[in-house]
Amino acid sequence: MSKKFLPIIIVLVILFGLAVAGYFSPEKKEKIPVRILFKNSGGKVIFTHIRHHRDYEIPCDKCHHERENSDQEPLPCGSCHPEAFDKDYVRDHIRSFPDTSYCAQCHHAELGKLNFDHAAHEEYADEDCQTCHHDSDIEKEPQKCGNCHTNAGTADVPSVRDAAHDRCISCHDEMFEEGLKGCTPCHKMQNMKDYSGDFTACGQCHQENDKDLVLNRSSAFHDQCMDCHKELKRGPYKESECSRCHLK
Repeated sequence: MSKKFLPIIIVLVILFGLAVAGYFSPEKKEKIPVRILFKNSGGKVIFTHIRHHRDYEIPCDKCHHERENSDQEPLPCGSCHPEAFDKDYVRDHIRSFPDTSYCAQCHHAELGKLNFDHAAHEEYADEDCQTCHHDSDIEKEPQKCGNCHTNAGTADVPSVRDAAHDRCISCHDEMFEEGLKGCTPCHKMQNMKDYSGDFTACGQCHQENDKDLVLNRSSAFHDQCMDCHKELKRGPYKESECSRCHLK
């Protein structure tokens, strides 16, 4: 063997030894973060991670739901949850998760068949179609709402959701005043465990206003944290305690 190849062989042996040692050595665990700073439109949030883990004794998989079992190290929140739901997030969103079983964590409901008895409503309205439909100046003959009102709506024509809810509240104001949660009084919901269709964007149901039965976007996100706080009777969960999480 030529002596000029000897240094190369020695280097290769050393690299091979390091590779084997690294493969069999135990995986170095990351230190549990003490505090995490979240950025959002409501103001920066300081999350006391160590307190929730150590003092509240909340299991890791209670929040780090992407773990398959308790032996795995939890992925950081930012691996799936972005600072902004922008175009980049929408484009990469589906690829952020290993499979579609995770979709139901956030996409918890899709509207199924409408639980609406048209014949009964004709009777309630005493056959006056204009109680629900527009008068003849707008539609000569009563037609389906979706013929004009789209899911998104426009500046001139409200979405089918807003248009229908505005009509319903004119007769069923007691339902809205009672603050019923969810859509089940009028809608049959899909079983999300077996659902295979396209998922509706959060903002389609959880909008910015508070005028009807569905939580607005802010309240929907807050419920995921505050419901846990209420259950434990620890940490901020009252309306006057926003400053304990949000920084101005």
